[in-house]
Amino acid sequence: MRKQASLIGLLITFVAPAVAGAATTHDSFDVTGTVFECPTHTYTFTSGAIKEVMHESVDATGTTHFTVTETPDRVRIVDENGDVYSLTGAIWFGGRNDEILTATHMLSIVGRGGVSDSIRLVEQFRDGQLISRDFGSCQLP
Repeated sequence: MRKQASLIGLLITFVAPAVAGAATTHDSFDVTGTVFECPTHTYTFTSGAIKEVMHESVDATGTTHFTVTETPDRVRIVDENGDVYSLTGAIWFGGRNDEILTATHMLSIVGRGGVSDSIRLVEQFRDGQLISRDFGSCQLP
């Protein structure tokens, strides 16, 4: 729970100010070399990136609203046995400048036999409280 609270805090600290001056921005970051441990496998990302789209707007009352969507782009993964997987799904979070934030992390690690592992996490930060529901087989690193 502490790890998730710090993740939300990190997102608020770095993303909210970054989107305040922009309408829509696009970015991408390389995930090659990332190691991700799950109960059944240890995965190493061998190629690919995460594409990120950030959007912000200000409503008539002056409240700033923002959203961020992150999607895997040709992410290739191998496990400790050399089996190859891909990453599918998305992470979405959004909020407004009065510190309401909702995040959904819906990612699947998919191999020849179908979904091997998943991240299924829904979080809401409101009035200083984090409510978190984790129902995937892996946790965020």
